[in-house]
Amino acid sequence: MESSTAPRATDTTGSSTIADMMGLAADRFADQTMATFKRGDDWAEVSYREVGDIVSEIARGLIDLGLEPGDKAAVLCSTRAEWSYASFGISSAGGVVVPIYPTNSPEECEWVAGNSESRFLFAEDASQVAKIAKVRDKLPDLEAIVVLEGEAPDAITLDALRERGRGRDAAEVTERAQAVKPDDPYTFIYTSGTTGPPKGCVLSHNNYRSVVTMCEEQSILHEGDLVYLYLPLAHSFALLIELIAVDLGGTIAYWGGDPKGIVPELMAVKPHYLPSVPRIFEKIYTLVTSSGDPEKIRAATQLGL
Repeated sequence: MESSTAPRATDTTGSSTIADMMGLAADRFADQTMATFKRGDDWAEVSYREVGDIVSEIARGLIDLGLEPGDKAAVLCSTRAEWSYASFGISSAGGVVVPIYPTNSPEECEWVAGNSESRFLFAEDASQVAKIAKVRDKLPDLEAIVVLEGEAPDAITLDALRERGRGRDAAEVTERAQAVKPDDPYTFIYTSGTTGPPKGCVLSHNNYRSVVTMCEEQSILHEGDLVYLYLPLAHSFALLIELIAVDLGGTIAYWGGDPKGIVPELMAVKPHYLPSVPRIFEKIYTLVTSSGDPEKIRAATQLGL
């Protein structure tokens, strides 16, 4: 992995909560690339200013749908830029983010969405919407589903939600974000525990903001670092890395969704940081070294594998 020689972080958003982080990042790091991802054979890039606009429109769209401060909104989606857009949109509007693993069954999705009393749910595509459709009659609190890619029956498209948002004053989002207090809940992360169904762990804005600051003090990431992210954002670790990167004006390279594409994508983007788990490092190492490709072996060596 390429090493970053940048000094300890000094230029951050200065956010007090996660709710105001993206708005501040969009102002401070405006023309820097926030997100990059495969689109066909090319890597698309989205600046902080552009992401700030997207997040603001999503937040205003949710407000237009009736989201009130403290309301829960679930995100059922794999790791991709739209997950981040939706999550920051929920937070900016004063809502609470409830991640759901994209591999969950309809019944598991129903438990998380129902137990959290989520009023709104972002689903990645029609297949994820279909899961919720199977259990919709068991979710009395759920008022609307937003599909992030394409269209799906009984779901609002992301474009339609953003269009609704553009009809409202952007100042509403600033007011909502500034009204969020550090002790307010930021996210409910459901963990399996040892018995029974997953338990919702309530994490406050101050909790995540404090951990982000501690990681920056330890130089876990540096200003402007590029992070390759494939771990599920429904997990606390991946979410933490995302927040650190945004707070420092870094770039997140979102994987293309195919495990076999991880090594080629790493070679393409050359990240400074690859958050992962040991087993995945082992799999990548085996895949690379068994190929006999000198270029891939060299890349694996650079990644510290």
